[in-house]
Amino acid sequence: MKGKVLVVDDERDIQDVLAFVLEDAGYETRTTGRGDEALVLAQEWLPDIVILDIGLPGLNGLEVCPRLVAMDIPVIVLSSHDRDDQIVEGLEVGAEDYVSKPFNLKELLLRVEKILRRTRPAEAAAALLAIGSLTIDMRKSAVSIEGELINLTPTEYKIVEFLAKHAHTPVSSEMLLQQVWNAEEWIQGPEMVKVNISRLRKKLEKDPSNPRYLLNRWGYGYLLTDTSLIGK
Repeated sequence: MKGKVLVVDDERDIQDVLAFVLEDAGYETRTTGRGDEALVLAQEWLPDIVILDIGLPGLNGLEVCPRLVAMDIPVIVLSSHDRDDQIVEGLEVGAEDYVSKPFNLKELLLRVEKILRRTRPAEAAAALLAIGSLTIDMRKSAVSIEGELINLTPTEYKIVEFLAKHAHTPVSSEMLLQQVWNAEEWIQGPEMVKVNISRLRKKLEKDPSNPRYLLNRWGYGYLLTDTSLIGK
C-alpha cells in the first residue's frame, strides 16, 4: 500500500471516481462529503494525505484545512475553476497544493505522490526504532525480529516500546509500572512486571533462559538490547 488518502467532497460522483483511481494506483482510501465528518475520520484513521473540497456542508474546507494541518496531515484543496480566491485562501490556511475542477486525474495522482514523498520519509524514520535485529514500528504498534512479526498483547507492546526508547539502559520495575500501567503504587506491581517480562522473553527469545534481547540487570531493572552486537 502506497499510503492512506482521505477524499472529502460533497459530490458523490467525485468521491467514487477519486476512490477508484487512487485504489487502482495502490492507495487505501476513505471518503466523506462533510467537513465535520472529515475531521472525525482524520483523527480516527490518520490518513497520510487529504484531498479536500472547499465547498462542504458541516464545516467548509477553509475551516477544516488548518485543523488537518495542525494534525500534521498534508492537504490538497479542490477548487472550482473560476474561484482563484478559494485557491489563495486554501494555501493561506496551510494546504500543500491545489487542483482546480475539472481536474486531470493523472496530474492529481502525481501531486499526491510528490507530497507523500516529501512528507512521509521523515515520519516513517521517526516512527521506527531498531535495536540490532529487533524493530519497533510505532505507527503500527508492531514488533519484528529479522523481519518476522511477533504477536504481542497491547501491554507487552507498551513494555517493548518503552524499553526501546531507553535502549541499552536498565529501566526499573517502578518506572515500567508508571509508564505502562499508569500505577504509582501497586503491591503486586513488581510481580506483574516480572510475569510480563517472562512472557515477552518466550516470544522474543529463541532461548528464554539465555536471552539475547530482553535482559535483567539485578538491582537496576530490565533493558532491551541486542547482545549479539554489543555483548552482555
